[in-house]
Amino acid sequence: MKRHIKHCSILFLLLLSFQGQAQNYSSVKNASKKIISKFDDVKKLIMQENLSDAARMLEQLIESEPEFIDGWLLLGELYKEEGDFKRGKLALQKAIALDAEYSSKGYFFLAECAWDLDEYEECRAACEKFLTFRDISKQRKIEAERLISNSTFAISAVASPVPFEPKNLSNNINTNAPEYLPSLTGDEQTIVFTRRLGSGRNANEDFFQSDKIENEWAEARPLEGVNSPYNEGAQAMTPDGSTIYFVVCDKPNGFGSCDIYYTQNPGTQWSAPINVGSPVCTNAWESQPSISADGKTLFFISTRTGGKGGSDLWISNKQENGKWTIPVNAGDSINTLGDEKCPFIHPDGTTLYFSSNSHPGMGKDDIYFSHKKDDGTWSKARNLGYPINTKNDENSFIVSLDGHHAYFSSDRFKTNRDMDLYYFELYKEAQPASVTYLKGKVTDAFSSEAISANLQLIDLESGKVSGEAISNATKGSYLISIPTGKDYALNVSAKGYLFYSENFSLKDYIDQEPFLIDVQLQPIKTGSSVVLKNIFFETDSYTLKNESKVELDKLIALLKENPSMKIEISGYTDNQGDIGYNVELSKNRANSVYDYLTEHAVSEARLSYKGYGESKPKASNDTEEGRSQNRRTEFTVTGMKP
Repeated sequence: MKRHIKHCSILFLLLLSFQGQAQNYSSVKNASKKIISKFDDVKKLIMQENLSDAARMLEQLIESEPEFIDGWLLLGELYKEEGDFKRGKLALQKAIALDAEYSSKGYFFLAECAWDLDEYEECRAACEKFLTFRDISKQRKIEAERLISNSTFAISAVASPVPFEPKNLSNNINTNAPEYLPSLTGDEQTIVFTRRLGSGRNANEDFFQSDKIENEWAEARPLEGVNSPYNEGAQAMTPDGSTIYFVVCDKPNGFGSCDIYYTQNPGTQWSAPINVGSPVCTNAWESQPSISADGKTLFFISTRTGGKGGSDLWISNKQENGKWTIPVNAGDSINTLGDEKCPFIHPDGTTLYFSSNSHPGMGKDDIYFSHKKDDGTWSKARNLGYPINTKNDENSFIVSLDGHHAYFSSDRFKTNRDMDLYYFELYKEAQPASVTYLKGKVTDAFSSEAISANLQLIDLESGKVSGEAISNATKGSYLISIPTGKDYALNVSAKGYLFYSENFSLKDYIDQEPFLIDVQLQPIKTGSSVVLKNIFFETDSYTLKNESKVELDKLIALLKENPSMKIEISGYTDNQGDIGYNVELSKNRANSVYDYLTEHAVSEARLSYKGYGESKPKASNDTEEGRSQNRRTEFTVTGMKP
């Protein structure tokens, strides 16, 4: 059994109504005593699950008495259960033709046959007739209403297919074993997925990883340090590839059958898995996590009490103390009376993809998407459309940062019906908001050795952290996703080093190319200096803009962390205008920074400031780009106590 893609079991409960009738043979319509005497033999074969022999016996009975309605009804259902929907449909139509008002179940089974034959109009019509009967069960009423909803959707979806050209991800990834539930780094260079090895009780789910080498996926290898003798699966990787949330089932000291864990890799190996704990994990089934790009919101599937149906999508937020909030049900726009599965929150933070077997669709698990509204609720789920969704199970769906590529698992393209991983170009209407990424390495400015540094991407308007990462201690590499449409400050810091700052304006960003920045941090020592790239002034003024507070607060934190450090704040201008005016303007701007620091408890004894005007240019003043670089504020370390 696949523990992490939880499929609904098909309960083989056939013909309960006929079994009840068999106790009173006189109620069997249009049957002679000879036929009735043999009907019990058919029932016995059915109870033994010998449907083929039961069908053959019924065929003989009906041949001798063609107006035996109950025989036609039962034969139609037997054909349906054996997957012979054409013969099932014909048998049921025979029964209805003999007496259109005799039995409601004839229309219900006819609708199911029509659905499996892709005859959606006929399916809907049969369901509508079925619902006119009074002797129908609550469960079949729900199923008929769902078939009507699905038929209505399928009629429209098949008539208006969406673009879809799936491609096998790679033979280095897909094998004869099932592969499913992928996750991807932001640069689409590393993929981690679940592979099920063995079968039956000996089956075991493990993680495998593949990296792109010269634009080709390398042979997948086991994810060492995470795989164990237990079933691992349903993982979600942060865009930088440094953290994985995943599920382990039947592990000792867990909360339930399956719990959510996480592991981190700051250097060369994964840390020991840690259970996310209560209140996310309970004695129920928790699985299929998806983590937001900033690592602060966890989406997952659970069968806990308080849900809408079988398995629901729940959401929890990480608090400042590292604890998770009590999970909240995603609500009626997402969850149904059926099963929701495989959530994926895109790094844009507002587009959610998931699978469900109960929203209007093509049957079984379909893939849907929803957008987070301003009030925090979710928009009505929208089906991705046909032929992305079919009558097979479609799930394990993720989307690349730029929104162009979709990855999913399916069994519809293989003759042995095992799951493989595929990708395709996602059509525009289903794409998330544009997200790019910042990627590079952090090294020591003098030794070029890798540094494990903290990187923060900050929304300049709100001052809130939009993304965080820790550069790899061994390689110095990092990756941070960047939602477009805002202005950002980048701050890179590490103990014993001066911080590095940069800014990005993505308000009108269209190009999907990522930002590539290698950062060289300077060790803290006398004479070292840093350009404060996120200090902003009003035009031709020394009044600090509000956006400058993010950078200034970082400088204050650096000074508090290094109480013996003394600095000079230096102001510079380009060569436009009068030399004396430029010196005075640069001095006043440096003074504004000085005043902000002293107003926030930095001792005047540790600070000095000076205006240098247009002297000491960083670039040529012959271009606007060069002049922009020359209009700057810096600080220089002027002293450090030993």
